[in-house]
Amino acid sequence: MEQAIQGLLGKEIGDYTYTYRYYETEVTQKIKEYYQEEKDIRVVILEKETRKGDSFVRLPRSLWITREGYPPLSTDGVIQQVFGKKLTLYYAGLPTVQSEEHIRVFEDTLRKELKGLGLDYDQLSQAIKGGGIFRGCTLVGFIYMKKGEHDPEILKHLQEKVVKAYGEVLKCTPQKCPVHLWTDMIMGPQAEFEYHLFKKEGFEVPLSAQRAFFTILMGPRESYLKSNEELQRVEDLIKRIT
Repeated sequence: MEQAIQGLLGKEIGDYTYTYRYYETEVTQKIKEYYQEEKDIRVVILEKETRKGDSFVRLPRSLWITREGYPPLSTDGVIQQVFGKKLTLYYAGLPTVQSEEHIRVFEDTLRKELKGLGLDYDQLSQAIKGGGIFRGCTLVGFIYMKKGEHDPEILKHLQEKVVKAYGEVLKCTPQKCPVHLWTDMIMGPQAEFEYHLFKKEGFEVPLSAQRAFFTILMGPRESYLKSNEELQRVEDLIKRIT
């Protein structure tokens, strides 16, 4: 994983291990967080497995990368076996992207890079461009799916191509993105969606645990109180109790 993103990694500042068992489902999540202060780039790397008996959903290739003035990069690489059926899936996208330049550079780079793997970016991006996924946020990217097979190598190659494309985006002119729209959606409606998806696939994953997972992965690292009055109220309260 680190080889694909070595140019973006800064100092390791976080190492989270989040495990639990609920009924017969066991979940293990390992999250590492890196911060490159001189460029203000934050990289969060996830490895996760949800398992019940012979059924499992494994995420060996998942990233969350943020930098002020640019859309975040969100990826998920999935190796899955549910009810005896195998699946390899990879998603990569730029949520809350606002700049036409950012979109063009990301997509043009991916068209070229994926062609080298024998894949058609425009075809793979249709599901996202159709607007049926992650409504409420601007989003560009693609979804790759291979049914009946586990192919961790293709996940590795796709991650390398995507990180290269994102590196090109970071060379462009910055423009602010409403990243909070994405994180609020992920920690809210998306957590609800995945709770029902896991339930349908036979796993027991509490909604509270799914929300906690997304909060650790993508939640704000600093306070973002909406006004000076709120901040002052909190500071005054701290003074009274300390």
